[in-house]
Amino acid sequence: MAARLGKAIANSPQTQTMREAREKMNADSDTVAVLSDYQQLVEKVANLEREKKPIEVADKHMLKDFETKLLAREQFKAFTAAQVEYVDLMRKVHEAMQTELAAADVK
Repeated sequence: MAARLGKAIANSPQTQTMREAREKMNADSDTVAVLSDYQQLVEKVANLEREKKPIEVADKHMLKDFETKLLAREQFKAFTAAQVEYVDLMRKVHEAMQTELAAADVK
């Protein structure tokens, strides 16, 4: 059953759309570079927060700038939208499983 579910999810329109959007985004070197720089800065800020160290104003501005740049990129927006649809599918799968498990417990 798990294999059938996995295959159905892998072949779903949401998964296919997400794969295609990821491929298009990864093919755009400018978007990949901006995303990489953004992720590195997010990691730096997260480390500073964990270590209870101050976060420079310049870093906050850079984060905002990277977010603005990413949101302006069509490939990133398409990938993000596809991710949202995929996560919604996974939520529905989880809810369906929970409903069935709860019904089995009642019997």
